Amino acid sequence: MLFEKHRLTKADAGYAIAVWPVLGAERVVAASENQGAAYAFTPPEYQPVLLCEGPSGSMGFAPVPNRDDALFMITGFYPIFRSEAAGINLISATSGLETPWQTRRVVDLPFVHRIATVETADGPVILAATVCEGKDYQDDWSRPGTVYAIRIPADLDGEWEPRPVLEGIVRNHGMSPGVHRGRRCIFISGAEGLFALHPPESPGAPWESEAVIKTEISEMVAVDLDGDGEDELITIEPFHGDRLVVYKRRGEYQAVAEATLSFGHGLWAGTLEGRPAVVVGNRSGENNLVCFEAIGSDPLTLRESVVDRGSGSANTAVIQSSDGDRIVTSNPVLGEYARYRVLPE
Repeated sequence: MLFEKHRLTKADAGYAIAVWPVLGAERVVAASENQGAAYAFTPPEYQPVLLCEGPSGSMGFAPVPNRDDALFMITGFYPIFRSEAAGINLISATSGLETPWQTRRVVDLPFVHRIATVETADGPVILAATVCEGKDYQDDWSRPGTVYAIRIPADLDGEWEPRPVLEGIVRNHGMSPGVHRGRRCIFISGAEGLFALHPPESPGAPWESEAVIKTEISEMVAVDLDGDGEDELITIEPFHGDRLVVYKRRGEYQAVAEATLSFGHGLWAGTLEGRPAVVVGNRSGENNLVCFEAIGSDPLTLRESVVDRGSGSANTAVIQSSDGDRIVTSNPVLGEYARYRVLPE
């Protein structure tokens, strides 16, 4: 594949980037992991619109159930792991997209690193994972992370109480929705491997979890790459690792394809202009943003293309709109957010 790049805007330590329905349209939202603003971009022009000047230290976003005028955003997680004051903020529109959004802290949760909103039999929750429970120095991993379920109050003004649902995950770094053994789940990854965390299916029932792969995993995503109707699991291994691995379920999950990375980060997989693909950043070495096109099924192979050289992309998403699919990324090495379109071959 060949790609054409367009810079969206300059960004100091741009990190979080995602695609969500916002005020009636699919938009790109992005925020800084350092001191910086949050922005929205709307296709096809992608002009930057300021959402809020801060707070920053953002690791990611999650939608507010049944609302397209508000988002949850992790704040206070600053490099490198200066995150004792991290938590989750609610940012909400006050008068359209272009009027600065209101922001307020709803949950204090030190070292919160990943969030998602999940529907359960007991109502919607924020699922929030801490990368650890505390540090005495940068490489201190002696206190494993925890995954919490936080009930979302109906009026967004009640109590927000984190309740542990999965504990003891060292370098708890990955969170992605999927299906395991016919049941929907949120996949959670860390040093101990990959876990399927199942939300309650009846009121008052507990969360359930099971180990899926017992290899250290940094990030993962579940998607059907070979078109057989069953998702493969695509992983970065180990933590901030040097391998991209594709697993296929044959009784248990077995590795069927592999590629080389350098500090792999910002994993995305799905269809790109109708073709199964994986996009991932390299945050060391040559710092290239790369795309792997999935070819065939038995065997499944990965064909690599360089999307952007030296970008050091931190996170990646894809927005599908009337003018085609666009990869969108945060590129802290180049101090920018950017978008890329696939060129006809």
